[in-house]
Amino acid sequence: MLNMMTKIFTLPLLIISLNVGFTESAFAAEDNAALDNKIESIDFSALSGGRVSIRLLMKEALTNPPAGFTLNNPARIALDFPNTANGLSKNNISSEQGALKSVSFAQAKDRTRVVLNLSKNVNYNTVLNGKEVIITLQGNEASVGNTSTETRFSEARATSQSHAITNVDFARGKNGEGRIIVDLSDANSGINIKQKGKLIIVDFVNTDVSADLQRRLNVINFNTPVLYVDTMKQGKNSRISIEPKGIWEQSAYQADKKFIIDVRQVIEDPDKLVKGSKPGYSGEKLSLNFQNIEVRSVLQVIADFTGLNIITSDTVTGNLTLRLKDVPWDQAMDIIMKNKGLTMRKSGNVITVAPSEEVTAKDKAQLEATQAIEDLEPLRTESFTLKYQKASEFNKILDGSNSSGGIATAGAPGQNRILSKRGNVNYDPRTNTLFIQDTAKKLEEIQAIINKVDVSVKQVMIESRLVLAEDTFSKSLGARFGVQSATTPGNNSLSLGGSLNNGVTTGVGSPPGIVGSTTINGNTGLNSNLPVANAFGSIAFSLFRLPAGLLLNLELSALESDRRGKIVSSPRVTTANQQTARIAQGVEIPYLQASSSGAANIAFKKAELSLEVTPQITPDDKIIMDLEVRKDSPGEETAGVPAINTQNVKTQVLVSNGETAVLGGIYEQTENNAVEKVPFFGDIPIIGNAFKRRTKQDDKSELLIFITPKIMDESLGLR
Repeated sequence: MLNMMTKIFTLPLLIISLNVGFTESAFAAEDNAALDNKIESIDFSALSGGRVSIRLLMKEALTNPPAGFTLNNPARIALDFPNTANGLSKNNISSEQGALKSVSFAQAKDRTRVVLNLSKNVNYNTVLNGKEVIITLQGNEASVGNTSTETRFSEARATSQSHAITNVDFARGKNGEGRIIVDLSDANSGINIKQKGKLIIVDFVNTDVSADLQRRLNVINFNTPVLYVDTMKQGKNSRISIEPKGIWEQSAYQADKKFIIDVRQVIEDPDKLVKGSKPGYSGEKLSLNFQNIEVRSVLQVIADFTGLNIITSDTVTGNLTLRLKDVPWDQAMDIIMKNKGLTMRKSGNVITVAPSEEVTAKDKAQLEATQAIEDLEPLRTESFTLKYQKASEFNKILDGSNSSGGIATAGAPGQNRILSKRGNVNYDPRTNTLFIQDTAKKLEEIQAIINKVDVSVKQVMIESRLVLAEDTFSKSLGARFGVQSATTPGNNSLSLGGSLNNGVTTGVGSPPGIVGSTTINGNTGLNSNLPVANAFGSIAFSLFRLPAGLLLNLELSALESDRRGKIVSSPRVTTANQQTARIAQGVEIPYLQASSSGAANIAFKKAELSLEVTPQITPDDKIIMDLEVRKDSPGEETAGVPAINTQNVKTQVLVSNGETAVLGGIYEQTENNAVEKVPFFGDIPIIGNAFKRRTKQDDKSELLIFITPKIMDESLGLR
C-alpha cells in the first residue's frame, strides 16, 4: 500500500569545466555595469516536428553568433557570450518543451555561459536577428558517432586579418582520450564541427593551411579512440577529418589561438544504465521518499522519470522503504537492486529486472547452448593472403606453437591457441597464404587479428659518429758543449765536458778524471752532448778564441711542435622496427697460434669499426635503442700476438626522431716536464743552460660518440 510518495525532479546547475578555462570558483558574479552587453530576457516556443525555439534578447546586438559546443552524456549545449553579463534574476529556468528541459546561466568575469540541458542529443543552429539571438533545437536525435550533425563552434569575425593553421598535433590525454591540438594564427577563425557517418569533420572558414601540414597523422599506436587525423585544403577553407573507432563522444574548446577537440571512448557496459566515458553514476538526479512501497511501483516511478522501458519478472516481489535526496537515478536503481537481491540487464532503452538466481541460471543456460552450437556448428575454410607477415610465423601464432614449443593439432591445442579446438591451419610459403578451417565466428576473429598484425613496419636509419679530438704540444730545448785545445789530434790535448755518444776518442795525455772528447758528425770538439732528436734547426758559432789556442764551440738546437688532429668515423645502418642490425668495417690481423698437437696454425684477430643497434619506435615517434658502438685499431705485438686497441660503448638510450644524443666521452690528458743536465755544470746560473736538456709535453685526447636516429616512414597520402 502506498502511504506517501513524493517525486522531486531536480536538475542542478551543471558547470561545464572540461578544459575550457573555467573553474567553479571563476563563476562568481561580477559587476554587470562594467560589461558592454547583457542578456535581458529569454522565452521559449514549441515548433512543428518537435523543434524548440529559444529567443534571447540582448541589450546590444551581437556581431557574431556565440561560440558553442555540445556534450553527449549528459546531453548539453553550451554557448559562450563574450563581454556579456547575466541580466536575469535567475540562474536556472525550467522549460520542459521538446528536448529542452531547462536553461542554466553562469557568469565568469567578462562572459556568460548559457547551458541548454536536454533530455536527448539534438542538432541546433543559431541565428542573429538584431538584438535577438534565436537558437533552434531540431526534433531529431543525434546518435553518438553515426549521424551527420553540424555545430557552428564559432563564427568568423568581420576583419581584414587573414587566418591560417600554423600546426596540427596529436596527444594522448591522461584518461586515454585522443586530443587533436590545432594552432591558429589568430583567435577569430570561424569553426564548424559536424559528424559525417563515423567521421568528425572540422572546417575552418576562410583559413589557409600550408602544404607541409596537409598530411595524414597515423595515430593508431597511441591506443586512443582516434585512428587517423587528415588535414587538407577545401577551397578557401581548411578541413581536419578525424576517424575514430568504436563508440565515442567528443568535446571541443578554444583557448586563445589554440583549438582543441577531445575524442573519448564510451565503454559499453551492459550493467551501466547511463553510457559515458566517466566512471561512477552520471544520471539525472532525483529525490524519492517512500514508506513500505512495492518494489515494482518504485521501478515504475524510475521508468516514468527516465523514459526507459523496464520489464519486471513475475518473481520480483516485496516492499521497501527508502528516502533518497538528489541522487542520480542510476545510483538509486543500483541501491534498489542490491537491497532486494535483484539483477538488471540493459538492451537499448529496455531494462530487464529479475532475481539474481534467475538471471544467473539464464546466463548459464545461454552459455551452454552457445558452446553446444560451437561444437556442432559446421566448419568453413577460408584463405588469407598476408602482405607483410610471413605465413610460417603467423601460423605459429594461430596454433600456439610459438609459446608451447610444439605444433598444435585439432583436439590437442597448444598454449595460447587462437583457433578453436576443432580448427586447423595450413600455409603455402610460395604465395604466403594461410588456409584456415574453423567456425564462422573464429574466422571473423582471425581476420580482425590479421588486419591489426599484418601491417608495414617502419624503418629506422641510425647514424653514429665517433670523433677523436687530439691537442698535442711538445717543446724541447738542448745543447752540445765542449772545450779542447787547438792542437792537432794525436798530440797531448786537454778536453773538458761529457759524452753521451758511443763514438768516443780519448785525448792522449789527458789528466786523470777528465773524460775524452766525443766525435759527433765529424766534430770532435764537443764534450757536453744533450741535443734534441730530429731537430728542425741548429745554431753553431765560436764565442771567442783564446790565446792558448782553445776553441769554445757551442751548438744550440730547438724543437717546438704543435699538432692538432680530428678523426671522424661515421657508420650508419638502416633496419626495421625492433630488428637488430650490425654494420662493420676493418681488418683481420693474422698471427701464428700453437695448437694442442704442437703445430702452428694461423689465427686472426679483428680490428674493426662496428655499429650494432636494435631500435624500438614508441607511439609518440621517439626511438628506444639498444646500442653497441666499437672502434678497434691494431696495436703493438707481444710475443708474436697482435694487440687490439679498443674504444667502445654499450648502452640503451631514448632519442626523439631526428635528434642527436651524445652517448659518452673518454678524455685523456698527459703532462710531462723533464730536465736532463750535467752535474754541477747544469746548476750554474745562465751558463748552466748549455749543459741542460728540457722537455715539455702536454697532450690532450678526447673521444666523443654521437648517435642520430631517423624514422624512414613512407609518405602517406590523404584519403
